Amino acid sequence: MKTSRSEFIELNGLRHHVRRWGNPEAPLLVMLHGWMDMSATFQFVVDELVQDWNIVALDWSGFGLSAWNPSGYSLLQYAADLDRFLDLYSPDAPVPIVAHSMGANICNIYAGARPHRVSHYVNIEGYAPVPGFFEGTLGQIIGRWLDHVEQPGQNRPYADFAKLAERLCQSNKRLAYERAEFLATQLGQRAEDGLVYIAADPMTRFFGPVSLHREQLIALWKDIPAPVLCIRGGRSFISKAFEELEHDLVERIAALPNGSEVLLPDGTHNVHHESPEKLARLIEELLSR
Repeated sequence: MKTSRSEFIELNGLRHHVRRWGNPEAPLLVMLHGWMDMSATFQFVVDELVQDWNIVALDWSGFGLSAWNPSGYSLLQYAADLDRFLDLYSPDAPVPIVAHSMGANICNIYAGARPHRVSHYVNIEGYAPVPGFFEGTLGQIIGRWLDHVEQPGQNRPYADFAKLAERLCQSNKRLAYERAEFLATQLGQRAEDGLVYIAADPMTRFFGPVSLHREQLIALWKDIPAPVLCIRGGRSFISKAFEELEHDLVERIAALPNGSEVLLPDGTHNVHHESPEKLARLIEELLSR
């Protein structure tokens, strides 16, 4: 397992954790994690990369070792954090980005708004807005968010890291237990009560309820000149949501001037945990262009 190291930076007034792998003098590669996750989620992919990279992976605010945001969370605020992040790590040159799920949905926005800052983009399961993801009218969706702001609750407790690892395996039958053990020690934190909790602000469970709609996403994707590879798991909730809407997926990918898509038939939403070898190969193939 390749060794990572940690550093802390300030982005828009909040302390953020950055995980780094590789030679600082090697080509830069940015990795952005998804929801209820953190930077160490990419460890298995990093281990499979052949080329020497200077990898920097951010913990978004509210996740991992980064500070919580008392003002709440939205994809647009995260895009602003990404802008400041790149100001620090690559102020003068575009960078390749590998992003998963929520991280990819943030990068979808950012790469369309700041196309000159992204040289290559690997989008892993970042297809929001996802059909049927939000139930009810807009008023009901906003109402649920207001309820959550008032009473955010707490994350589920686990007796120890082993129980969290078991839960991860239950959620993803294709996840090897050895990998689940590692992820549990990275995702979880032991609290003062002796129990283990996912290291995430409970407020991150409900983002700002008003988000981009499909036409806005397509407009953003049309403005991304960089090579883009979208990777989708055939067994993921994303693929299930688009089962009857194949034309929608085709139109979205077609909006990318230099885009393509790869389907991993047996993959779930977390293909970076299940098939890191395949993912690493696809990443380095794109980055060689």
